Amino acid sequence: MKKVITFTLIFFLFLSNRAISQSIEIESFNQNPLEVSALLGANLTIDYKYSGEIGTTSNHIYIGLEILDSNNNYVSTVSEQTLQNQQSGSNIQKSVSFFISSSHKLSSDLPNGQYYQVKAILYTIGWNEIAWAGYWNTPKLILQNTSNYNFSSNIISKGADISWMSEMESQGFIWKDNAGITKELMPLLKEYNLDAVRLRVWVNPENTSVNGWCDIDDMIRKAVLAKSAGLDIMLTIHYSDSWADPGKQNKPAAWVNMAVSELETTIYNHTTAILNALQQENITPKWIQIGNETNDGLLWPTGKASTNGFVNYAKFLNAGANAVKTFNNNIKTIIHLSNGNDNELFKWNIGGLINNGLTIENFDIIGLSLYPSFNDWKELVDDAYANMTDLKSRYNKDVMLVEVGSENNRPDIAYQFLLYAIEKTKEVGGLGVFYWEPIAHKNWKSYSKGAWDEDGSPSIAMDAFIDKSTLNINTNNFEELAFKIYPNPTSEILQINSLERINSVKIYDLKGSLLKVIKNINAQNTIDISNLSTGIYFLEVNHKKQLKFIKQ
Repeated sequence: MKKVITFTLIFFLFLSNRAISQSIEIESFNQNPLEVSALLGANLTIDYKYSGEIGTTSNHIYIGLEILDSNNNYVSTVSEQTLQNQQSGSNIQKSVSFFISSSHKLSSDLPNGQYYQVKAILYTIGWNEIAWAGYWNTPKLILQNTSNYNFSSNIISKGADISWMSEMESQGFIWKDNAGITKELMPLLKEYNLDAVRLRVWVNPENTSVNGWCDIDDMIRKAVLAKSAGLDIMLTIHYSDSWADPGKQNKPAAWVNMAVSELETTIYNHTTAILNALQQENITPKWIQIGNETNDGLLWPTGKASTNGFVNYAKFLNAGANAVKTFNNNIKTIIHLSNGNDNELFKWNIGGLINNGLTIENFDIIGLSLYPSFNDWKELVDDAYANMTDLKSRYNKDVMLVEVGSENNRPDIAYQFLLYAIEKTKEVGGLGVFYWEPIAHKNWKSYSKGAWDEDGSPSIAMDAFIDKSTLNINTNNFEELAFKIYPNPTSEILQINSLERINSVKIYDLKGSLLKVIKNINAQNTIDISNLSTGIYFLEVNHKKQLKFIKQ
């Protein structure tokens, strides 16, 4: 009898230790209520503690900020992180940080008793759930804004470079609003208070990798649509057969053997030919860039500033600007450099041009590009603001952000960056902000900084262009309410609960690679995922918002 009692006690202690060891809890927030700046958003830090399963080497952890309804049912996800292969052990304390964009509603603006709630799930290495934290043991998170920030009322141009439009449409791309209604692109841009487009033009792109797109004829077709929609037009003349940027400024093939004087004449004539073609359609562009991101000159090697000095570079810019001003002195001319946060680059470039013959009177505007990462967008905008302030004073020229962009897998951060960039441009007296190719999506040309969702509609980032004097609180929960998946995680069968008929299902991995397409789903709305490896995947239903699921 004593042996039985001893064995029972040991077994009970083993179970107790096992139960105690598998836990996760949210210990604290850096702020609650969390102050969410209308201009800058907020950073939420969550302190959590967990104890993993005894005998394992690591665990996976999911932490997400969600919106729940008054019955504690899931409504939508605000932000989330999945932390894989985390240290195993007992009472491990860690923190995780989320950026909370002001594109989300404040707690006081949520409808029908909804509220913000942090949820945490502890998984085994095989993605089995073993511990949870949520509304039953974690306080609600309150989002508030007490700053009463007043956005600038200064009027600037707001635009987008949409030069890829015609090529994308030739490949079957269409444009939709957030309600799923198909629309023409130019009027759709105006719905976001954009009043201008930017169009690039190459010399002879027919025999290059760009396959003839963005020649004069292609540019004209888009300019006609822009004019019909009442949009202003900015041209960026690359003076190359393909891409001209800080890393390459190749001469057009037909210009390679020309002397400097011939190149000046050819630049003048090419610029005039573009303007004549536009005039045939009764179109006058508002702005023209003489070159694109000419950090180190153009028409290399002849006009490369770092190796051949600034004299030829200045001559080439003068030739383009002279052509514009001779044709129509009211058209504004732009010198455009990238790295808009780098004041030393701008002083070296523009100062070098002025000291080597640039007719500065023929240039009206200094244009900047700015492409920050998730982590440095505020710093780079602040630096660009300081740069624009200096350029206006130093050279007595207007300034504008002619290219901006942000990673499309975090549209909430892109929204905040764009909102801040617009506001600081207004504060400095800048003329405008243009997003570069926001329409790129579905991995078009492998470009990852568009501002469009996979369903062909503008992402939340584009809402930053909408005129506002208070925090924008537009959200779209329809898609998240229309589709739900369960069980999640699962090892074999995934059930889709849908408010509409399911016509298409796609499965992607974490890298965005398409793994599976299902067009004829069964009547039970279930799909077999047993052949997938263990891990995290995304499910896209009816070409709408993707839902994350875990394969055990």
